[in-house]
Amino acid sequence: MLSDSSRTLPLRGLSRITILFASIVCTSPSTATIVGSVHDLTGSGVTGEICNVCHTPHGSSGTTAPPLWNHEVSTTIYTLYNSQTMDVPVEQPGPGSPSRLCLSCHDGTISIDSFGGNPGTPNNTLSGLASKGTDLSDDHPIGIQWIHQTQGGATSAACINCHDIHNITAPPGKELKFFAGRVECPSCHDVHNSQVMDIKLLRKPLADSEICLHCHTK
Repeated sequence: MLSDSSRTLPLRGLSRITILFASIVCTSPSTATIVGSVHDLTGSGVTGEICNVCHTPHGSSGTTAPPLWNHEVSTTIYTLYNSQTMDVPVEQPGPGSPSRLCLSCHDGTISIDSFGGNPGTPNNTLSGLASKGTDLSDDHPIGIQWIHQTQGGATSAACINCHDIHNITAPPGKELKFFAGRVECPSCHDVHNSQVMDIKLLRKPLADSEICLHCHTK
């Protein structure tokens, strides 16, 4: 039988983890929370657990970058936006890992409930504006390197230091983010945060084109 002191060790460790986790995901307006957002699927019949559609603490797919991905990911080759006016050429295979995680539901090729190793219900996919399809040529380019930003004399390295995904201290709506120096879907959308500007989960408001002008200074 374990002694009283040995039984308390896991509780002490759990206490520290719980405090850290709470500090990251507490539901105050100043921090990110998926609760009540359009990504909260607990009332949809798909799941009774708010996180497990996308994440799992054990047995993640390992097919994409972190964090512990649980949903099936499409292997589709996408048609991306391109233009002669772009300073950075569009590169294939296209979207980076963060965008592919979003597209695992939003390209309409995989069932919403295809997670945790389950094949999912056929044709249970997003529709309407939520489904972007596999032709992304009419959408803002994603997976492109941010190497042409020189406003204010800033270098690309300086930009990345401010906008990298690891800069998690900024409150919602303060900064857009880069992912390995690239523009991806979560650069403009905060997928976990119900406290952002609107149902589109934008990091900055559309009013007065603020989100556009943050990068596209005119």
